[in-house]
Amino acid sequence: MNLEKNKIAVIGHSRGIGKAICDLYKKKKYNVVGMSKSNGFDLVHDQEKILEKIQDCGLVVLNAHADRGQLTLLKKIYGRHSFDKMKVAVITSTSGIEEEPDYNEFQIWDKFEYVQYCEIKKELIQYINELQEELISKPLSVYDVCPDVVDTDMTKGLWENLPKLKADEVAEAVSYCFESTFNVNKMVIQKNAR
Repeated sequence: MNLEKNKIAVIGHSRGIGKAICDLYKKKKYNVVGMSKSNGFDLVHDQEKILEKIQDCGLVVLNAHADRGQLTLLKKIYGRHSFDKMKVAVITSTSGIEEEPDYNEFQIWDKFEYVQYCEIKKELIQYINELQEELISKPLSVYDVCPDVVDTDMTKGLWENLPKLKADEVAEAVSYCFESTFNVNKMVIQKNAR
């Protein structure tokens, strides 16, 4: 398959981390293909449509979270592109931080939803670890970019006592994974405590 080195697909591109990644790569003069619900790409229901859009992209970022959508899509990418020189960064999470939030503060999640989110992210991280061992002898690269709390719309009013990353700091970490001459399997990003 002929992949374009200067073409990046970002799934979950319209705000927060995904928007920061798109902005960074536009500045680098990449052809950026953004996909999210806002432009008709639902991570759970439109995976075949997403796979068609990324088929010639040299770089892919799986940022959006929707149930097990990231995991399912990553498995399909592996099935189709394991012998291509594609680089895939998956935005996971440090989900399950030691200090649990006050669930009464949550506007988006309740306790059950947060616990379920953490379980799904841990399952995704485990799959990436297993996949990276298989990829040692294949050209496909998969990076686990694992940020701690990021200052986005989703975290407004939450974890106020914890230092928060900026979305563009996560974008820089993704860029480092893609452009480094080192073999970076997992990058955990945390702000220094106050």
